[in-house]
Amino acid sequence: MKYRHIIIAALAGCFTAVANAQTQSAQSSAWGDALLGIVHNNSTLKAARSQLQASRLANGTTLKLPDPEAEVAYLFGSPQGVPNRTNVSVTQTLDWGVLTGRRKQLAGAGNQVAEAAYRQAEQQLLAEADQTLTSVVYYNKLCTELAQRAALANEVCQLYQQKFAQGDINQIEVNKVKLNASVSQAELERARNERQELLLQLQRLNGGQPLELADTCYPNANQPLPALADLQSAVAQSPALLAAQAAVAQQQAEVKLAKAEALPALMVGFQGEYIKENNYSGLSLGFSLPLWGNMRRKVKQAKAEVVARQLDADDVRHQQSSQLMQQYATARHLLDASDKLRSDLSTTSNTTLLRRALDEGQISLLDYLLEMSFYYTARTTLLDTERQAQQAISTLRGLLY
Repeated sequence: MKYRHIIIAALAGCFTAVANAQTQSAQSSAWGDALLGIVHNNSTLKAARSQLQASRLANGTTLKLPDPEAEVAYLFGSPQGVPNRTNVSVTQTLDWGVLTGRRKQLAGAGNQVAEAAYRQAEQQLLAEADQTLTSVVYYNKLCTELAQRAALANEVCQLYQQKFAQGDINQIEVNKVKLNASVSQAELERARNERQELLLQLQRLNGGQPLELADTCYPNANQPLPALADLQSAVAQSPALLAAQAAVAQQQAEVKLAKAEALPALMVGFQGEYIKENNYSGLSLGFSLPLWGNMRRKVKQAKAEVVARQLDADDVRHQQSSQLMQQYATARHLLDASDKLRSDLSTTSNTTLLRRALDEGQISLLDYLLEMSFYYTARTTLLDTERQAQQAISTLRGLLY
C-alpha cells in the first residue's frame, strides 16, 4: 500500500495519493481537492460505504452457537386413574464451525471481501473522475487557444472593415475575414459547450454539487514517467487484484468450514419426565449420521470454487499487467510525439511574421488565412496528442488508486 502511494505521487505530483482518499489529506491543488470532494460526495460511494457496514454486520451474525431449543409437553392420562405426565426437554446443538473457529475465520474473510469490494468501487470512481478531469483540462487549454484565435480573427475582421470603408479593398475580401471570424467563434462555442458537458459529468460524480476546474496544466506534465517496473510492483497491490485475492481467501475459509461441518453434529440437552410420585430426568446426547454424503459433496463443491476464484485472480493479474504495459507504451509514444511537435512549433512559428506581412501588404489575405490555418491545424494536433498521452497516464493512475 505504501509503495503504491509513492508511485501515485511520482505519477501525478500535483495531488497526493488517494488510495484511501476519505482519510488522506490532499495538497492544495484544485485537482486533488476535486478528487477528494468526489470521494466524499459521490452518492454511489456513500451507498457502498453503507453496504460495507451492513456486510460487516451480516458476517458477524453466524459467530455464535444456535439458540437452544426448549419443549414442554403436558400429557393427560387415560383411562381414568392413570396419572398425568409432564415432559420437559432442553436441547443445544453444537456447531463445529463455531467451536473450531472456522466460522470466525470465514467472517473475517468475508469482511476482507467486503472491504476490497468497497475499495474497488472507490478505485473505479476515482479512475472515472481522473479521466473526466483530464478531459476538462484539455478543453480548458482548447478554449484558451480558440479564444485567442477568435480574438485574432475579429481583430483582422475589424481591420479589413476599416480598409473597406476607406475603399482599399473590395467586399469579397471583407466577406472572407467575416467568415473566418464566424468560423473561429463557432469552434470556440462548440468547445465551451463540450467543456460544460464535462463539468455536468463532474457534478454528477460529485453528488450533484457543482465542481469547477480552471487548470490548464496536466498533473506533473513536465516530469518523466516512472519506470515500468515500479508501476508493475505498484499494480500488484491494486484494489481489483486485492479483491480477487480476498475472494480466494474467502473460498478457502469456506472449504475449512465445510470440512468442520462434515463431522457428525452433536446435540446435548436435558430431558425430564414427571409423573405423580415418579420423576425421571437426566442428560441427553444425540448426533447426526452422515450417511448420504451431502457434506462430502459440499466440501468438494467448495474446493472447486477455490480453483475458480484462483483462476479469476490470475485473470485479473494478467489483464491489469497487460493494460499497464499497453497504456504505458501509448503514453510514452504520445509524450515523445507531443514533445517533438511542441519543440518544432516553438522554433518554426510564423504567426508574427505572417501578421506583419499582411499588415504591410506583402501577402494576400488568402495566403494569410491558408498559412494560419496550417498553423492552427498543427496546434490542434499538438493539443490532441497531449490529451491522448494524458488520458493514457490517467488510465495508469486509475490502476493505482
